[in-house]
Formats: sequence, C-alpha cells, structure tokens
Amino acid sequence: MTDRLYYDDAYCWRFEADVSACRKAKKPGRWEVALDRSAFYPTSGGQPFDTGLLKWKGGSARVLDVEADDRGEVWHTVDREIEEGTRVRGEIDGDRRTDHMEQHGGEHMLAGALWEKLGGVTIGLHLGQEDSSIDADLPEGRTHLTEEEIAMLEDTVNGRIRQDAPIRCWFPTAEELKKLPLRKPPTVKGHVRIVAMGDFEMVACGGTHPSSTGRIGLVKILSAAPARGKIRITFVCGGRAVRLFQTYMKYADKAGAALSCPVAELSRAAAELKYRLAEIQKKANRYETGDLLEQFRAGESRETLPGVALAALTLPDHEPKAVSEAVLEYIREPGKALLLSCGERLTFARSADVEIDMNHLIKRVARGGGRPELASGAGIPECVETARKILLTEHRT
Repeated sequence: MTDRLYYDDAYCWRFEADVSACRKAKKPGRWEVALDRSAFYPTSGGQPFDTGLLKWKGGSARVLDVEADDRGEVWHTVDREIEEGTRVRGEIDGDRRTDHMEQHGGEHMLAGALWEKLGGVTIGLHLGQEDSSIDADLPEGRTHLTEEEIAMLEDTVNGRIRQDAPIRCWFPTAEELKKLPLRKPPTVKGHVRIVAMGDFEMVACGGTHPSSTGRIGLVKILSAAPARGKIRITFVCGGRAVRLFQTYMKYADKAGAALSCPVAELSRAAAELKYRLAEIQKKANRYETGDLLEQFRAGESRETLPGVALAALTLPDHEPKAVSEAVLEYIREPGKALLLSCGERLTFARSADVEIDMNHLIKRVARGGGRPELASGAGIPECVETARKILLTEHRT
C-alpha cells in the first residue's frame, strides 16, 4: 500500500520514492507505476488527479493520470517504462494542485454555509476544468435559491475566508470520531480522515486543502439551478474567481464604453437598446411585408386556374416574420393561391374560398406539412414549379 504523503502535507510537491511495480497500461505507449510513497493525488471524491514528472538518473517520465486501487495502491500512468526498484524524484504540477486545493477548500466552505444557513445537505462534488459544482438536497425538496440567498451564502463564505482560519486535517481515533460535530456522517468505515476549518466546518474528507481559509482567496457562485431533482450550485474559487472577475470587467468596460454608460447602468442601457432595436425591426418588417405583398400580386396569373389568382414565386431569403405576415395578409383576400420559395423555406397558402389542399400538395413535392389552407416546409426552388404543374393538371377545368 502506498504511503500517501499529501495526507500530512498538501504542499509536499517534491519527494523521493522507490518504484515498487511497473506494468503496461491498456493504452499503447503507457505504463502504470506504483511507488512506495507518493504525494500525487489520485482521482477521488470529485477531485481530479495531480500531474507532473517522475525523474531518475538518466531519464524522466510524465505523470498523465493517477488512480488508487481497492488495496490502497496508488498507480501513476506515465509515458515511459520505469524499471522496478528505480529511485525516482516526484515533481507535482504546483499550479494544478493549487487550483484544485482552492476549489476543494472553497467547496467545503460553501457546503458548510449551505448546511448551516439553509439546511442543505451536499451529496456530490465535481471539480471541472472551468468551474466546479456541488449537488445538494434542500429542505422540502427546494431546487432554487433566491438572489438574496445566493448573496448571503457568498457573504458568509467570503467573510470566513478573510478570517484566515486554520485548516486542520487528521485521522482521529474511533472514540474521538464519535464526539466530533461533523456536518454529515463519513461515507467510509475505518481510517476516517477529518478536515476542520476554523470553528465553522468539519467533515470527513480525503482530499487536499490549503493550510488556512485565507489561501482559498475568494468564492463566487455562478448559478444555482435544478439538476436531477436536486439543486446544483456552480462556483469558482481562488485564481479562477480572480480571472473570471478580470474577464467580466474587461468586457463590461468595453460594453459600457460602447453604450456610453457606467458598468452599473449596463442592464438598463441594454434593455433600452433591445427595445429600440425591436421597434426598428417592427418598422423594417412592415416595409418588407409591404414589398413582399407587391411581389405576390405582381406574380399572379389569372389564366391558369379558374377564379383563382395563382402566384408561383421564387424569391431570395427574407425575414421570416415579414414573410409570415405578408402571406397571411395576402390570403385574407378572396381567390388567392400562393406557392412560394423564399431561401430554403417553402410556403404554400390559399384563401378560405379556394378549394386546394396545400398540406397535401406540399407533401407531394417536399418535406413539410400544415393545414389545408397553409403549409410550410423545406425544399429547393424547383419544388414551386413542380407544385404549379400539379395544380394546372389537376385543378384546371
């Protein structure tokens, strides 16, 4: 069984060890190496594995993955074979480890505050590459948080971070474990490791954490939404939160400059711009609708179908809403039939007094459907001419 050095010191990123076993991995060009002692964290409890290097006299190998088996052996997937008995120096990617420690530490703080303030019980953790999330059960099956509750959780957590309270990790005796005020019962039996943060968080956990809450830096909740009957809270911590803030400010400043308003007024300015654009679009649609109506009428032929003005047209693409309004206005008039190809969209329509089943017709020439008086679909412009010939053949008297 591998002696896991990170249990005692999460900042042990350089260590020496002996290779106790080496075997071929399933993936070609990969090997799995076991060490007598290791500071590399194996994927577990929602926290991803560490990466880094194993170096020895005359060579080195990249650590690409780390997993632990049921016997407690930690296996390091590497890109070179390492002979059993080789003395190696392990070097962990400190940036990756720091990021995971910040996210994991922040998760503890957030889960503790959720339990204390709202009675939420965390049942799952996922540390992703961009953000992290916890799934939790809330009382009465709630799956939403209000803006005020989200702000309260953030304020609680970040206030405790600023206290720079110590974070302690240890393996208590069985008797001591029974007396500890844990946030929730351990999920394992025997060899239970406890993580305590100040006097506000205590839970069983085998992961890596900063030495104090201050080193988490900052926690920012991104969303709180339903997920599989639970609530999923997505968040970022530490360096990720700082980078997110930098990104938001960069683009918020640019948006503010473009709209000639301070960042605090962006929401109002955006809503006003949206309203103005909608009004402009309405006017544009009215003009476009009128233009289309003129084209429909100009394309009519009264010599093809008795008592029916048939317009069979192929036009370039237009605003869908303008097309719909023009078609509906056109067939309000009696004695109208329209076969229209507009871009890749087909529309077959007729007035209420015209006895042509446009739904049946469009299905004969293209993919689509609808009602007898109005049907739509997708097809090539030639579908219009095919449909026109069908009407001339079957409806001419």
